[in-house]
Amino acid sequence: MTTELTQCPNCGTKLKDGILSSVKLLSENKTNIINEYHDEKASGYCNKCGDSLYKSYKGYVLTEREELTEQIQEIIEALPIISTHLPLNWDYDLIGIITGQSTTGNGALTEFLSASSNFWGTQSGRYNKKIKEGENFCFTQLRKQTLDLGGNAIIATDVDYSEIGGEKGMLMVCMTGTAIRLKNLSVLGKEREENIGQLTELNDRIRVLSFY
Repeated sequence: MTTELTQCPNCGTKLKDGILSSVKLLSENKTNIINEYHDEKASGYCNKCGDSLYKSYKGYVLTEREELTEQIQEIIEALPIISTHLPLNWDYDLIGIITGQSTTGNGALTEFLSASSNFWGTQSGRYNKKIKEGENFCFTQLRKQTLDLGGNAIIATDVDYSEIGGEKGMLMVCMTGTAIRLKNLSVLGKEREENIGQLTELNDRIRVLSFY
């Protein structure tokens, strides 16, 4: 049998619901944010004692998310992406198929294919840059999905390019791969092994914060 609270578990203020003034418990989400950073935890906070704490610690969440994202971006390329289906000496468990998509440019592919006269010039360089940016975006998607699934490497990767959007000629880059959990990370070398371990920890933390 659940007993309805009559006072704030943190400060003891009597809970009341009035027209001119009221004292209510904060939502579970706000309570979790406060308890994530506050030294003294409580099962609940009212608006009298909790509003200022929530406003302060909400900023902590946003700041920590940004810092974690920056750290992940710096080392995320440590997560290997290869086209091989059976990499030599890898001992791993299969997780599942993952995908990434990117679209970019206006008329990029159509103009690129018709620009043979300028193949080695600035036009070629511009479109190659767009294609490369699309590829890199897809790589990041695959790596992030793999981390979220508890994996640490990607095998059997395939890349496709196509033009969509009719006359607008948007360039689409699509990637598929298989996320795996590599059990003998040492096969990748000490530095990469350490970076992947750090990536896993950072991503786990940012996933916890994503619930707030």
